[in-house]
Amino acid sequence: MVKLDWLNEIIERVDPNGEPHIEFIKRAEAKGSRLGVFASSFNPVTIAHVELMRRARDEFSLDETFALAGKTNADKTGYECSLADRLTMLMLTFNQDEHTSIGISSHAFYVDMVDALAQVYAAGTDLHFIVGFDTFVRVLDRENKYTEKYHRKFTDRADALHYLLARSRLIVAARAGAGYRDVRALVESEPAEIRERILYLDFPDELADRSATEVRKRVRAGQSITGLVPSQVETFIHERELYR
Repeated sequence: MVKLDWLNEIIERVDPNGEPHIEFIKRAEAKGSRLGVFASSFNPVTIAHVELMRRARDEFSLDETFALAGKTNADKTGYECSLADRLTMLMLTFNQDEHTSIGISSHAFYVDMVDALAQVYAAGTDLHFIVGFDTFVRVLDRENKYTEKYHRKFTDRADALHYLLARSRLIVAARAGAGYRDVRALVESEPAEIRERILYLDFPDELADRSATEVRKRVRAGQSITGLVPSQVETFIHERELYR
């Protein structure tokens, strides 16, 4: 079991008001230039999260995947579960996975994460962000809602998108009812250099439905979450009486 006091010391070092910064909780043993970053609240980590990272790694020949929890969130202001508990659940899930790193990001947006990742990964790292469909829509930011929230200053959403995709690619996983055509329709008006940096990953609806929201809902209702989260995580949730 991960000691929460040790995790809390690391969490305290991550300052959302400072420069973008990443702290590792666990570093993958596998080495290589192709990195897939899955940034999420992991509230809690689910079977769908695990499978999404595995499929992205297999489909796009990623050498390493990085489960990156945020000290802050793009839209949420609070959680029913502490960051230390969420990181513990990630450790329980990926501790024996030599291909997966675990860490904390001080900032919630990818355009800020790329700067933080550049500080801890070698130059030339082929960076991929693994994103769900709804997150992808937020990244495109057609209504220009987020530009003023980024740590780095941009003139508008197009400026921010160019900065991000000059330094990374997006692997977009479908949600229920959203597929390859939906992704392409969203980016057809973007410049070619943007479109070619956006990749598509098919993700089955039955897995996408195993969401963290559904897990929390079932726990509150006293229902079983077996099969929705890794078995170690299920035990931890019950022992800590989380989400009740």
